[in-house]
Amino acid sequence: MDDTMQIPGYIIEGHIGSGAMATVYLALHKNLERRVALKLMAGSLVTDDTFRERFLKEGKIVAQLNHPNIITIYDIGVVQSNYFMAMEYVNGGTLKDRIKQAMPPTEAVEILVALASALGYAHKRNFIHRDVKPANILFREDGTPVLSDFGIAKSLGGGTQMTRTGWAVGTPSYMSPEQALGKEVDSRCDLYSLGVMFHEMLTGEKPYKATDSFAVALMHVNDPIPKLPAELSAFQPIINRLMAKKPDDRFADADELITALKPFRAQQVTDKTAPSAVASRWPLWTGAVTASLVLGLGGYFGYMQFTSKPPPASNTNTAYVSPIDPFGIEPQTTRPLSPAQQAEVAGMLEMAELNLEFGRLVDPPVSNAAHGFREVLKLDPSNAAARAGLLQIAEHFLEQAQQGLAEGDAPGNLRGLVEAGLIAMPKHPELLALKQEIDQGLNHR
Repeated sequence: MDDTMQIPGYIIEGHIGSGAMATVYLALHKNLERRVALKLMAGSLVTDDTFRERFLKEGKIVAQLNHPNIITIYDIGVVQSNYFMAMEYVNGGTLKDRIKQAMPPTEAVEILVALASALGYAHKRNFIHRDVKPANILFREDGTPVLSDFGIAKSLGGGTQMTRTGWAVGTPSYMSPEQALGKEVDSRCDLYSLGVMFHEMLTGEKPYKATDSFAVALMHVNDPIPKLPAELSAFQPIINRLMAKKPDDRFADADELITALKPFRAQQVTDKTAPSAVASRWPLWTGAVTASLVLGLGGYFGYMQFTSKPPPASNTNTAYVSPIDPFGIEPQTTRPLSPAQQAEVAGMLEMAELNLEFGRLVDPPVSNAAHGFREVLKLDPSNAAARAGLLQIAEHFLEQAQQGLAEGDAPGNLRGLVEAGLIAMPKHPELLALKQEIDQGLNHR
């Protein structure tokens, strides 16, 4: 970095990468003592009004999107004609690095679901990405995929038009037919790009290859959808819907795609795994899976009957004291939350509920529903939504453990289920009783 290009409040520690439009540095935010990725617009573009506007627009778009699979923006601004953006530092590599060869179908499905969740969240807020590709998918250290680079994102129904009609915007290898033809696009163009990436994750190869970008773009417009190898044929209907030439023939939205992927997602616990491995995925297409080992289809609680009575509604203006709390929260009196704390609680709840919806119950570390709900209770011990979420997780694992016990499942599997439930509610009486029963059985063997 040029010594003249210093950004107040940040200490540049190293170079991460460079492109035609920007350079990214590893930096330390001095006040927060947090490492960030500091993105600086290329000096050659500073005089271009369109690129300046687009750079700032990207930061403002992502700053509105609070989702576990979308990169977090901390700051944007201009210092002495230097346009900068400070964002979450994600150092687990890119999807481009991971799919130089085919990956296991289970992993590909999980990544696809996570990205569909992120895009669906953005689409509902009237943003389309328009450049979904492996190089723009980053991974946190815990393996969570993160959607980044909203540099050419479009706001549906927004005012300023950043791209002229008739111009193709995107990356040719992952571009939808309507993008390649310079036509008006909607959220379904992102779903097409997801289909191209899913094909590449499954096979290690892009669906269309040619000697130049123009030829590749034409193949997306005119060529038939490639057929997957026989051993992957179960996924062909998904690929066909995602990569349909006409937007109307694709999935209507990301939610419909996620619903279609449910049969390919199952959870299994083995004797050798720790509780954190409960969320590992096993494909249904490998053969029959014993019902006693299946934890439902990906933890989708919208289909579960919630029979336990939820805790009373939260009222931060009224003291709440619990002498014996099954959530493991110390007895205390709840004080009214400040506006800043209320906003923090709302953000944590939204993220926890997204993790709950997509089956991230107690794993991966930190980025899971149980952790999120418990963080809420640290600020607001009487929060009804967090307590209901934790109870839902605990009773899901309790139900599975009870079913496994009735069917003679292995003690190790049962113990793993119980301990997973206790992550959500450490003092759940029925889970604790079942744990004692399992331990006594093991001691008498």
